[in-house]
Amino acid sequence: MPTVFATPWFSIEEMDAGMAAPFHRVVGPDGVMCMVLTEAGEVVLVRQFRPAIQAVTLEFPAGGLEAGETPDQAMAREILEETGYRCRTLVRLGGGCLSPNRLSNHETFFLGTGARPVPDHRPESGAEVVVMTRPALRDLILEDEFVQSAALVIVGLAEIRLGCRLFEDTVERIEARVRP
Repeated sequence: MPTVFATPWFSIEEMDAGMAAPFHRVVGPDGVMCMVLTEAGEVVLVRQFRPAIQAVTLEFPAGGLEAGETPDQAMAREILEETGYRCRTLVRLGGGCLSPNRLSNHETFFLGTGARPVPDHRPESGAEVVVMTRPALRDLILEDEFVQSAALVIVGLAEIRLGCRLFEDTVERIEARVRP
């Protein structure tokens, strides 16, 4: 399929999809995203400016896979790079395509628990680490102030796969569900 436009982050391919006009899809690296919980059960988030929506957002750590990386390796790397934390447990919840009508990449979702800051680590430039309670995050979601809607997949997958209610369960109950 011919590439009609390319950047360091994504390309656009033109393909014959049996339609009257050519079909274009966005091709980029597969991605990962994680809800990171500290040992106390607080959520570790990243605040950063997002040019695509011209806004500062509050998000779960996320990113793209680098060449030769597994989703698990990419997620651990992204959490450390973006937040300076390491998780005691990192559980793969599942994945899928966020926008299969135009995007070709696959996202893998995780829940990380027992997160602790790595001493003397500096997060990526332009990223601010924010730690908040789970009820405070739930309130931001209900007020439509948390715009990373794909992150809500993690909440649903944690309930379906682990039986965890991430905003209501104690940290001990969540930890018991994710222990290997």
